[in-house]
This record gives sequence, C-alpha cells and structure tokens, in this order.
Amino acid sequence: MRHECYFCHIRTIEKLIDKFKPDEKIAENFIFAVHKLIESKWELSNPQLATEIHRIAKSHLGNTNLYAEEKLKANNILLKEYSYWETIVNESENPFCTAAKLSVIGNIIDYGAQSADDDISGQIESFFHKKLKIDMTVELKNEISKAQNILYLGDNCGEIVFDKLFIETMNHPSITFAVRGNPVINDVTLEDANQVGIDKVCRVISNGFDAPSTLIDFCSDEFAEEYKNADLIISKGQGNFEGLMESCHSNQFFLLIAKCYPIANLLGVDKNDMVVARSAL
Repeated sequence: MRHECYFCHIRTIEKLIDKFKPDEKIAENFIFAVHKLIESKWELSNPQLATEIHRIAKSHLGNTNLYAEEKLKANNILLKEYSYWETIVNESENPFCTAAKLSVIGNIIDYGAQSADDDISGQIESFFHKKLKIDMTVELKNEISKAQNILYLGDNCGEIVFDKLFIETMNHPSITFAVRGNPVINDVTLEDANQVGIDKVCRVISNGFDAPSTLIDFCSDEFAEEYKNADLIISKGQGNFEGLMESCHSNQFFLLIAKCYPIANLLGVDKNDMVVARSAL
C-alpha cells in the first residue's frame, strides 16, 4: 500500500466519525479496529481494504447504509436536471460524445475519502467546459456498434443519472447495468438504480458483493459469467478501475475522473483529469 492510500483510508474513518458522532468509546473501538485491520492486512488491495473498513464501520456505527441520505440527495439533484442535460446532449454536435463526457463528469459525486462538492450542479457545469485528458470516445463508439452484448459497471449514485442518459443515447439493444451487492459508501445498489429508472432502459443485475469496486474473484457466479461473456465492458469510476485494471478481459473501457495522485500518475494524467481509456491488456 502506498502511503497516500493509507491516509485516504484514515480520512474515510474521520469523515464517518464526524458524520455520525458516536460516543467516545465507540469511536475509539472503531478507530482501533480499522488500524488493526490495516496493520494485519497491509498486502490487500485498496478496494479490498475499503470493503473491510466499511464493514467495520457499519458494525460499530450501527448503520448498514452509511450514506443513504447523500445517495438519495445526489440522485434527486440530477433527476431534476435530467431534461436540461438531455436537451444539451440531443442538441449537441455529437450526442454520443457529449453523453459519454457527462457520464464521466458524474464520477465527481463521491462521498468516500474524496468528498463531493456541496454544489454538485456547479461542479458539473465547471467540468463540462473541460476536455477529456484521455479521449478514446470514438473507439468506444465503434466497439459499441460491433458488440452483441454490453456490460456496464455502475459506480456512484447521482452519477447513475448520467449513466442512464448515456445508455439511452447509445440506443443499443442489449446492455446490462451492474450494481453493488450491498450498500457501500454512495455506490449504486439495485434500489438506487431503480429509483432513477435505469431498469426502464436496460437490464440491471447485482454483482453480489459489497466492495466499492468490481472484484471478480469475490462477485457472484452469475456476475462473473456476465463479465466473462460480455463483448464489451464499460467500467465507470476509479474504484472499478482499481479492481479491474489488471483484468484479462480483452475489450473494456474505463470512464473515470482521476481523483488521487497515485491513480493519476498510473494513467499519465493530472489529478481531477477526465478519462475515457481502453484497457491495454
């Protein structure tokens, strides 16, 4: 684990304690349990550690959906603006590229260690005027046109409203949208996807695991088969990138904002740059 990643996990603990304000003894036990976990399982990947940390948080804080309010708020903000952005997409010179870019921009809505801005709408407008640092959108569109079936890996609530718009813009007959098996941070679950109506535009499945990522070895057999047999994988968000960047799938694209320096350096971009990149594997 890089030292930056350690401090990222610690910020997660601090944010949760600040949010729930448990009594001193509960907070101490929570902190001790997380430090013990990190010390004993230092070799785990960051998504695996994050999974374990949030399980500990749920237990100590007595809450199985730690960011339920934030998830609902983010979805509602973007749903209210859906018709506005739908018009922007449809009237743009290239609706596919515009919808893809919005899908990437939605990745800013994160309540993990990298906090979402209070002014979500303003932040989206700001990012909309920036260019993608890595832009393989044309290649993605070409692969979509050739694919018989597509597996689209969801990430955060709020963001999923733009995913829905992108899926509608693709107009592909066979897209499956995958969500987390149980609540973790503000990542999308079946309930969240249904709230914004993704189930109305494509098939939705659970990956069967509660990591803030896609960790194939821990997901359900059903999901693993879906992943293996998909002609094309569209993977949203930094968490999914961390879990799948060494995957052997032959045709996957990563759509994300590089939210920290280690991932930015790995991608050869700056922090907060937007990326649509094809897996090199």
